[in-house]
Amino acid sequence: MRKIRKKTDKLVDELIALRNSRKSIDDFFSSHQINFYENCRLMHSFVLNDDNKKDLLTIAYRQYYVFLVSCWETFFRDVFIYVHTEDENLTNRLLGKMKPAADTFDESDIALSELLSKSFNFQNIKDLEEAYDDLWGGSFLQSICSKDAGPCGVNGQVADEFVVKNLFDDWHEIVNKTFSIRHKVVHDANYRPDVDIQFIQKAEAIFLLIPQVATHFIAEKFNLKRIAFSKDGQYFPYIFTVSEILSDDWVVVE
Repeated sequence: MRKIRKKTDKLVDELIALRNSRKSIDDFFSSHQINFYENCRLMHSFVLNDDNKKDLLTIAYRQYYVFLVSCWETFFRDVFIYVHTEDENLTNRLLGKMKPAADTFDESDIALSELLSKSFNFQNIKDLEEAYDDLWGGSFLQSICSKDAGPCGVNGQVADEFVVKNLFDDWHEIVNKTFSIRHKVVHDANYRPDVDIQFIQKAEAIFLLIPQVATHFIAEKFNLKRIAFSKDGQYFPYIFTVSEILSDDWVVVE
């Protein structure tokens, strides 16, 4: 049985700091896009397009994995807190599967949903699936990557269907390998992964697409705001590609 983290002054301070940087539930989608845009744009404009900076490419290549996983972890951790703040029944079902610490229900400066988020490692597929199990009825990532999110806007057009698995049938392996490389980069400064541009391009696409597809289904379930694409008087949820994230010629209209 998974244990709930014991409250300490250090943990409370960390959770309060995370809360202070977290935006409202209505902004959870755009927050991920902005975080992704800032680092993706830097990587592409400064390094990937400059053949004279191969030495910087090797350094940036390593750090890009840290960024990709950081955006992923932040998104799924924040969404976890949002939905467990909104749905008390969901929280109670999760609590029934966990072993509370003695001080779990003591009054403090942090919410139960925030404390629960520290019981899971969102950089691990198995942990993430367990955290979201009750939200989706099991196999959360497998489900959203296999389920059709269409019709939706993609590349300025309306796609009748959009299935992550149809685009990247190896998404699971790509995510796990990205997690593994990130772990080695963070904990071993001597580690030098071989630069594989084809792999990192697939990884950045998957780490951009999966949170957006998750957004589509979660927003639908909880009736939350999301970015939409307007065509012929109809509105469709929009999914950004990497090339669109890098573009500067689009605007969001409230």
